Amino acid sequence: MSHVSGPVSLTEARSLPGLRLLAITGVPSPWTQAALGILHVKGVPYALVHATRDDPPGSLEAWTGQASYPVAVFDDEPPRDGWAEILLLAERLTSAPALIPFAPEERSLFFGLCHEIAGEMGFGWCQRLIMIARGIHNDPPDPMSSYLGGKYGFNDVHAAQAEQRVHDILRMLSQRLADQRAAGHRYLMGEQLTALDIYWATFCNLVSPLPPEKMPMAPPIAAMFSSNDPVVAELLGQGLLEHRDFIYDEHLVLPVVL
Repeated sequence: MSHVSGPVSLTEARSLPGLRLLAITGVPSPWTQAALGILHVKGVPYALVHATRDDPPGSLEAWTGQASYPVAVFDDEPPRDGWAEILLLAERLTSAPALIPFAPEERSLFFGLCHEIAGEMGFGWCQRLIMIARGIHNDPPDPMSSYLGGKYGFNDVHAAQAEQRVHDILRMLSQRLADQRAAGHRYLMGEQLTALDIYWATFCNLVSPLPPEKMPMAPPIAAMFSSNDPVVAELLGQGLLEHRDFIYDEHLVLPVVL
């Protein structure tokens, strides 16, 4: 289990040594939850950093050069805000347990599968597009959806592709899980836990949040993070929800603190 100090403010954290993880609060952002899960499993010491009212406006942008969470900052190294960069930093800081396969072929497959969950136009990205589109197309448009649409470059071309991409990725993951189970393996990459399992477990909450006793949050947020797509429900029922629960129960922190 990782040794966590904090949470501390952005202002306080800038002068701290070691690893600092800048994380969003209040919502089950899968990118943030995945980073927290990876650090927990690897036992990497870090300071948890939250924006506070005492931080001057623009503190995140001034420090990291961008306006999204999570961000990992180690000593005086440049901030890392990409999912793969945060994972690679965690692997460098604490080698065991390894969450990335070593063999080149397995490593290539691993990163491709992780990108399909956490990368641009992957599962999380596309489900976020679906959520934003739902609000933008309201009459009048939802202000938060309009803000997020501008922040993440919402466009109708990608939005039109998002639903099919979500279905295709879930179908691929459910088949991979079935194949691994048929081979006698418990995890998506074989018999050992990898970050791929952590990404799936945390990103699954975008369409089917953990129950309130495992992840307490306000009902409106839970509703926003719940899909009413029958295709998604069918695919989640093919072992993917069960695998999410297994990863949380065996490897991650419960209840989840947002």
